[in-house]
Amino acid sequence: MTMDVNTRSLAQSGETLRLSKAYDQAIEIFERILKEDADNVWVNAHLGATYHHLMEYRKAEECLKKAIEKNDNYFWAHAQLGETYRLWALSENRREKYIKLAIEHFEKALGANEPEDSNYAWVLAHLGATYRLKITGGIIKSLNKLSSEESSQGSLSGLEEIQEGKENALKHLDRALELIPTYAWGWGMRSTVYRLAQEYEDAFFDLEVEAVIAPNLEILQNSSFPVPFLESNRVNLYEHAFLFFYLTKNAQNPGEKQKCYQRAIAFLQQALILRPGDLIAKLLLTIIQANQKKENGGTLNQDDIKNFQGKLKQFFEDTEVEFFQICKKVLRHQMNVPEPLVTIEQLRAIDSDVEEGHILKKLIFEDLIGDNRSGLREDPQLWLWKNLAVAEMCTFVLFFLGEISDLLGNDSNIGTKMPYLELAFLIKPFFFTERLYQSPVFPHSERKRIFNKLKQGIGLNFYAPS
Repeated sequence: MTMDVNTRSLAQSGETLRLSKAYDQAIEIFERILKEDADNVWVNAHLGATYHHLMEYRKAEECLKKAIEKNDNYFWAHAQLGETYRLWALSENRREKYIKLAIEHFEKALGANEPEDSNYAWVLAHLGATYRLKITGGIIKSLNKLSSEESSQGSLSGLEEIQEGKENALKHLDRALELIPTYAWGWGMRSTVYRLAQEYEDAFFDLEVEAVIAPNLEILQNSSFPVPFLESNRVNLYEHAFLFFYLTKNAQNPGEKQKCYQRAIAFLQQALILRPGDLIAKLLLTIIQANQKKENGGTLNQDDIKNFQGKLKQFFEDTEVEFFQICKKVLRHQMNVPEPLVTIEQLRAIDSDVEEGHILKKLIFEDLIGDNRSGLREDPQLWLWKNLAVAEMCTFVLFFLGEISDLLGNDSNIGTKMPYLELAFLIKPFFFTERLYQSPVFPHSERKRIFNKLKQGIGLNFYAPS
């Protein structure tokens, strides 16, 4: 990686621009150097890291691989490539190969050290976050009716796969937090690992530490746009509410269960104090309160039904134009990538089963089936990579609407649940499946039935990471 004085000075100015987030200017300098020295390992690596920040994963991969081909012991480049593949895996519905590649390059970045012998905290934490993605494979298998047949053929069961993914994730995250006890992102990621493994008390303890260390870490209440999963993928108040809601499944007695509900409700009410127009917090609060009343009384009384119907009517009045336009934009981009993530045939299959008058017929299906290219102004794949948070938000809101429709049953004023769940599953099947697995609204047997009905009915090429 030896450079002459002038080249080194120019390269350092490019790196200063990269670190200052002046990415276009950094790229211009790095590419100017590569015109004269195409095999410059350091510049190729840092150009790749710049493209990584811009979420241009293919360009990042190309540059970082070129650097590694020239110097396979360039651990920083391996780490950057591992993170590129991890984020690529998060962004794609077909992602098992990217998880495998991310693990391979993160492990290379550790220099063949065991986690307990490594001091590379950033890589340890992000390798743990990659193993967190593998937990989803066990969740899929747990919900998949074929899991018993797969187990009999020698593969791990769903619960065994969840446990294996959890243990590998914790092994690396534990060491990262040992090295840097104030690593807020690491505490939040470890909380997520515990949550996915349904170890909610441990998830809560880690979330509390993250909240103390970084109380304003990209939470929705400080966001200018109602998308709950931004750069940090963390929403502190939401996650607190979710954990207490999930804990109601494990409560041993009615008093303990009611305390969990009260705490979940308190966190969402705090979100509404901080941001009174927080529509997603209102939606979550409606779900939790409806589920609480249904569990307490076995069914919702007429006053409860009218109250929740009114809240849903208000939600649609407040969000109809904005939210459903966003959903259609996400779906149009998913339909126009080189290997489409969503097809007209899948949308028609859902639409054909939707009852007449269902809200989604007018707000989603009629427009999309008639016009699948409106509003496309940049490369669809790049747009989806840059807007992962938006697609995730669409999936979760649609899922929540499906939950409320189920809770209201025949009294639902927003239509039946399955179209919401089908559309949510179609947009982001991995995120959807994780929430379905956790949801207290559906008993486990119902979660399995929903998952298999969705998987078979939509015809989605959906499989677990391996």
